Amino acid sequence: MNRRGFIRLAAVSPLAAAAAPISQTDHSSQTSQALSFDVAVIGGSTTGVFAAVRAAEKGMKVALIENNALFGGTATAGFVPVWHSMQSLDGSKAVIGGLTKTILGRLAARGEAVTHNKNKTPVWRTSSLNVAALSIALDELVTEHPSITPMLSTRFVAAATDRPGHVTRAYVEDKDGRKALEAKFFIDCSGDADLLERAGFRTWKLKPCDMQAHTLCAIIANEAAVKKRHPDFSFHAVLDPRNGGGFRHVFGWDHAVIGCPDVTFNAFTRVSDLDPSVAGDLTRAMLEARAQLRRIVDHANKLFPMPPDEPKLAIVSIAPMLGIRESRHATCLYSVTRDDVLSGRTYGDVIARGTYRIDVHEGKGIRFLNLDGTENLMYVDDAGIVRWKNSRWRAEGTPSPECYSIPYRAIVPVGSENVLCAGRMLDCSRDAYGALRVMVNCNQMGEAAGLAAAKAVKGGLPAAKAYAGLPGA
Repeated sequence: MNRRGFIRLAAVSPLAAAAAPISQTDHSSQTSQALSFDVAVIGGSTTGVFAAVRAAEKGMKVALIENNALFGGTATAGFVPVWHSMQSLDGSKAVIGGLTKTILGRLAARGEAVTHNKNKTPVWRTSSLNVAALSIALDELVTEHPSITPMLSTRFVAAATDRPGHVTRAYVEDKDGRKALEAKFFIDCSGDADLLERAGFRTWKLKPCDMQAHTLCAIIANEAAVKKRHPDFSFHAVLDPRNGGGFRHVFGWDHAVIGCPDVTFNAFTRVSDLDPSVAGDLTRAMLEARAQLRRIVDHANKLFPMPPDEPKLAIVSIAPMLGIRESRHATCLYSVTRDDVLSGRTYGDVIARGTYRIDVHEGKGIRFLNLDGTENLMYVDDAGIVRWKNSRWRAEGTPSPECYSIPYRAIVPVGSENVLCAGRMLDCSRDAYGALRVMVNCNQMGEAAGLAAAKAVKGGLPAAKAYAGLPGA
């Protein structure tokens, strides 16, 4: 699919933005405090935390801004408990290390993470984490670096520029009021390219109908008890069109919660045709997803009833943050393509490696393109039956790459002097995005951005010249 055919420019170019920059005086009457840093990181997901830590390790004074009350983003506030394979396609060696490996090691030592290796299929070489424990581990990682100033429950609201591509201040609001963060370098880890958008950089979006669907996750109790009485129970059966629930999608997944055998992570809601970078759409998405969750659990209890004296399925907790798969993208020096991913293209400026398959949530089902040349399609046929179709997109016997890579250029916004982006707003095609958006890949982008920011500040370099290598494997 031609990505440019779906682009809607969400911001004017830096040159046009310079005609009417967001000036300090626009906010000075509301600003209670001005703080100065070497690097400001907007967004405290694992991507943002890793960016801040890498910059701090290089001697930078860093501000780390997070709208939620905890670090970790989709993993912690979104409840998603799985990080994908860190191994090459054949499982023979590690292709991902760095801070992802560090955090997993700390959690595993406490029994709060488990790495699976059921067979040689990369999909199964995943790590399951207790996301509450992850939030604490991220707190510890941040506080181990005194040069990081963590700012939780703090919302980024505006940016100031003094010339095209050069940000001078980020304005944030917390319980004390509005603050101005002056920095020599900025990293946008907001997920939605909020800093880039408000600083006048070029961004783009697919039409909402072509964006990856979004999922609100939850913790469900008593699934084991229901399965014991109804061995054929599954949430896939609940969504099946033949079972009368009236749901518009059939794909989802659930997962055991590490350390809590009585509850299960659940990702069976699905919200499509909404743009989560638009305030009204984000509100509607949350409302629709919570309503779906109630309907799914109610229908499950109807299809698989429990005796009055036995527990039925119950919603224990709903993630406070929508699991956003896609929204706004940066326009960067390079846009990664489907062929780049599936061929395992290498780059001189590589910042991340991975093996997670192309995964596109579309229509009622899902499509997987695997690096080994196989393809899996889940769909609903004309009779309303859920089916899997397995085929190949690459000829049998053709060699497969051991992994794919992400280049530094894909996180350098066009026209940028002192701003990088890291995470799911990277520049890539729709299909490539289906592989690159997962957390183990975004984590590496954050590390690379933090190292590059420190190199830029120390050497007086523009963003495009500050490539600092692949974070340690």
